[in-house]
Amino acid sequence: MATMTHQRKGVSSNAQAGKDFENQIIQFFNENGFILEKQKKLKLGIKVLKEHAFDFGNDNILIECKTHKWTETDGVPHGKLHGWVEAMYLFYLTPLKYKKIFIVDMDYNQKKCKTLLDYFIEHYAYLIPDDVILIDYNTETDDFEAYKFDSKSNIFIHFFADDFWKYLKEK
Repeated sequence: MATMTHQRKGVSSNAQAGKDFENQIIQFFNENGFILEKQKKLKLGIKVLKEHAFDFGNDNILIECKTHKWTETDGVPHGKLHGWVEAMYLFYLTPLKYKKIFIVDMDYNQKKCKTLLDYFIEHYAYLIPDDVILIDYNTETDDFEAYKFDSKSNIFIHFFADDFWKYLKEK
């Protein structure tokens, strides 16, 4: 049997790793009082509308999840980050009434001294809509680091957990 060169170590399949992460995330939000449906569908587009299914959502919140990792040689998974950029574009097209959350499986790189989300913010901030909350979620501890855009300083800043939950409860 041929070895799959892009298969993550320690999981049965990349697709299964993604589903496991999504299940943990929906449980995490449910435990914090947010009822979300899987595959929340909206019609989005510039001239022609096409249905897109966000990983989770309700009438107020939309969530996209990604569980990508640094490469085995501590390199940047540029191809995977294109999917992150696409998610940012879909959030950009989404009506302003929604609270938009991009949540990723926290993956820290010892050599670079940063998580993959830190790298994404550093290199792709110009493509991230101002109203998207970015979350680095630690699947082992259920802790997270949240970031929001600060228009005064024109950068993404740390968003405390209590403030994050309050923000989500606001109408």
